[in-house]
Amino acid sequence: MRKWQKWSSVAATAVMGVGLLAGCGSQSTSNSSTNASAQNLGTASNPVNLTVGIASSGPAETTLVNNQVKAFEKQYPNIHVTVKPFSGNELQDLQAELAAHTAPDIFYVDSSIAQQLESSGAIAPLDNYMKQDNFQTSAYETSLMKAFQWQGKQYGIPKDENSLALESNMTLLNKAGIQTPPKTWSEFETDAAKLKAKGIAPLAFPIDVARYYPFVLNFGGSYYDAASNKVTFTNSANDAGLNFFLKNEREGYLVNPSNLGGTWAGVPFAQGKVAMVAEGAWLIPSMQQTAPNMKYTITDFPTQNGKASNMVYTVAYEMAASSKNPAAAAKLLFFLTGNQAEQMTAKSGLAIPSYVPDQSVFLKSNPSYQAFVDGVKNGTAYQFGPSGNNFVNAINAATQAGVLKNLSPSAVLSQAQSTFQSQNQQ
Repeated sequence: MRKWQKWSSVAATAVMGVGLLAGCGSQSTSNSSTNASAQNLGTASNPVNLTVGIASSGPAETTLVNNQVKAFEKQYPNIHVTVKPFSGNELQDLQAELAAHTAPDIFYVDSSIAQQLESSGAIAPLDNYMKQDNFQTSAYETSLMKAFQWQGKQYGIPKDENSLALESNMTLLNKAGIQTPPKTWSEFETDAAKLKAKGIAPLAFPIDVARYYPFVLNFGGSYYDAASNKVTFTNSANDAGLNFFLKNEREGYLVNPSNLGGTWAGVPFAQGKVAMVAEGAWLIPSMQQTAPNMKYTITDFPTQNGKASNMVYTVAYEMAASSKNPAAAAKLLFFLTGNQAEQMTAKSGLAIPSYVPDQSVFLKSNPSYQAFVDGVKNGTAYQFGPSGNNFVNAINAATQAGVLKNLSPSAVLSQAQSTFQSQNQQ
């Protein structure tokens, strides 16, 4: 299962867990801020001991983090670090440990649930430590840094990134007389009509806000106002973008992967059942395993109305407000997201490093990932506030009903707003 899906699938549990955390971190947060200048970095006779919690994808990632930690310990010999991979359900583990003030000093946080944790008070803001260490935010794309901000404070530093691109089976496109993948969604509609006329499914595209939200943004809409933490489904500016999605669903240009026999779009694409998909870089290793001989191209996610919107998926390191050694923990956090560690990530090929100066190292060995790097520059993080899980459930259920019942965009959005409000009052 893809990493962003894995986190999303446990978000429902996160909502329950965050309730347990509410208020528990306020005292610790204050202490962390007060201690920002303490600079307890240990001594040879009294070293500082830290723990870093990771949601590892496998042995290769665990080895990478262990090697990064060894490099940190070489630079800070009086700080000892233990790497702790979370068990099968890392989010449940983390929530219980945050509530008990026994969480690792720093740990992975996916952007999709970041604001749920940050608003609970169990996460330490990093602003004072960033100022103290002269941390350079300009080395990261703005969309990534914003993904870990809440109410004007920075809570996390991204360690990797991903976005959507357009993957095309050129053999199928050529059968319809198409020589190059579409660069705009207008061109896509023209190409989709040609493919459909040849009996070829144009684009596997789930009925999911995680995929179609760029359409809403391209037409000037927005489902969520982060500044006021307000859900805005019923803003009339949202109708045009949703209408584009619904129209292409009804035309058969966008095809739900389940209608092609797949649990996600990568399955029918690997089986040669559809000409195109719009997925993140997680498609590449999947294709290497399931369709190693298939030739396909990866191009930038199409633009619309002159705009290049995209969805950004990223994971950060964040720090527990309960850390007993916050200054040392901040040093570790900045090291693991900084130049030396990110260059190790780039050379490993396991993820796209978020530290921009190191991306050229990654792309030199992995040039096919260029479109996913491009997408982050104009992307919006996949997150919709502290009630993000209720948000996603409400809009996806309403959109799926809209497709099945041929509802208008305004009817879909009104239903989503009503469902979200009802869920949040429970």
